[in-house]
Amino acid sequence: MNHITLTELNYMECARYLGYGKNAPDEMTEKLMRECESELLDYAVPRFVYKIFDIDRQNEKIRLSGTELWLTGDSIKEHLAECSRLILLCATLSDNVDRLIRKTEIKDMAKALVMDAMAVVAVEQVCDKAEEHIRDKYLTKYTSGYFTWRFGFGYGDLPLEEERMALSLLDADKRIGVHMNDSLIMFPRKTVACIIGISKEEIKSRKKSCVSCNMRDRCKFRLRGERCGF
Repeated sequence: MNHITLTELNYMECARYLGYGKNAPDEMTEKLMRECESELLDYAVPRFVYKIFDIDRQNEKIRLSGTELWLTGDSIKEHLAECSRLILLCATLSDNVDRLIRKTEIKDMAKALVMDAMAVVAVEQVCDKAEEHIRDKYLTKYTSGYFTWRFGFGYGDLPLEEERMALSLLDADKRIGVHMNDSLIMFPRKTVACIIGISKEEIKSRKKSCVSCNMRDRCKFRLRGERCGF
């Protein structure tokens, strides 16, 4: 288990989630952002766990070496096409934040919406810091390596069902208190589990696209003619 310290949150990224696009939020929303940032930084206990696995390929299928976890779907196969290893990463803000959001919903729904958006920003910043930590540690040991962007379970055609075994391999429940219910929802809610590929050679530039995203038909950014930023 690794701890992360957050000292500030990205206001403009939060504004984007709230529908402001590239425009600055109004004065009242900025005030709520400041309040939410302060409370989140007090309540959150950002933590992450990860493991690095060699990749086994059999009949165009991908397996995490030494495990029974097979990653299925064309999206993840393409994502890891040039990789010999991968990182399983899970990061969370802790159930303290779930309780904070629920408490805010009872008192002030407008503030709760801002709180939820700020929490999404916070967990992404935790992932950024976790990834930076992992890269530095890996490159200290192996001196070279090239990394893909974070590929989340449920993105493209990678099934959410495979996330359950990934969490088990990370021992995420015992180590950082993350589990998944029968509806494939992770708790705490502000938690991210993802895959990062590692290659010995420079990776061809590939970006996430709306075409392969399983949220494309109900994405709030696409409805406004925007992109999520990934």
